[in-house]
Amino acid sequence: MTRGRRPAHSREKILEKGAELFTRNGYHATGLKEILDTCEVSKGSFYNFFENKEHFAVEILQHYKSIEFERWDEQMDALEGSHFSKITRMLSSAVEEYEQDAECVGCLLANLSGEVSQATPLFNEAISHSVNEVLDSIEEDMRICQAEGTVRTDIEPRKLAEVSWDHWQGALLRVKAERSSAPLRNHLTTLLALIKTPDPKG
Repeated sequence: MTRGRRPAHSREKILEKGAELFTRNGYHATGLKEILDTCEVSKGSFYNFFENKEHFAVEILQHYKSIEFERWDEQMDALEGSHFSKITRMLSSAVEEYEQDAECVGCLLANLSGEVSQATPLFNEAISHSVNEVLDSIEEDMRICQAEGTVRTDIEPRKLAEVSWDHWQGALLRVKAERSSAPLRNHLTTLLALIKTPDPKG
């Protein structure tokens, strides 16, 4: 009896498993053997897909970013109301996810930014590019909110995007250090109060 051919490994599945490992353990604490065992792939097959662990991490970052962008857009499109109210609900949902995350594993982009952004030129370029793409997206959101009159217009959209992202990342660091989502919840409450259009009645 002829044995059937073993199904080919899915590049996307390997990236997904790798993203889980790097998010949970970090880049340096995740060895190649753990990657191979978790992804159920041989060393030869791994190197057919990826040049090395560093390039694997960079591709994971790109894969993770594209999935998160797609998820954000789909969930935003499913909501009703002003753009600002949609963003508020999306960010509140993100905080709730952290509140249910007992391990406080956090965001892959934030984790890698803190761990390896300056490790090599390849990592630096990949993370810098990813962060700028996120900032571009937030800037566009702020521009839309300003046009609808829900976000203050005395600060440029890019500056609002940078403040939003930088403060969110700082709160995430405290979440991991304190193993509590409280810093993120407090950050969100303060951020929304600061960026929304001031009430003329005070």
